[in-house]
Amino acid sequence: VMDNWPEADVNVTVVTDGERILGLGDLGANGMGIPIGKLNLYTACAGIHPRKCLPLLLDVGCNTVALRDHPTYTGLAQERVRGKDYERFLEEVMDALNEKWPGILVQ
Repeated sequence: VMDNWPEADVNVTVVTDGERILGLGDLGANGMGIPIGKLNLYTACAGIHPRKCLPLLLDVGCNTVALRDHPTYTGLAQERVRGKDYERFLEEVMDALNEKWPGILVQ
């Protein structure tokens, strides 16, 4: 999946799974605006070029039933993955990020 990102050199990524979004609760895939917004701040305040930034949402489901069951919800329409399966997936993502872009800053 990382190979689908068009930029060869990424320095920073902000990762979310859409849960616990700024007191709004579990937004699932609708939480993608948070990593985009944070990276915009990195660009505006720290001068990090936008092409060096990767917003990343890990879609592992959503426990907010009203969102999950809505016909326009674009994420996985299932309860959130938890426990060992979640931990293995997160480790796999971190390994892939570090393999593709060694030294990447992950928030």
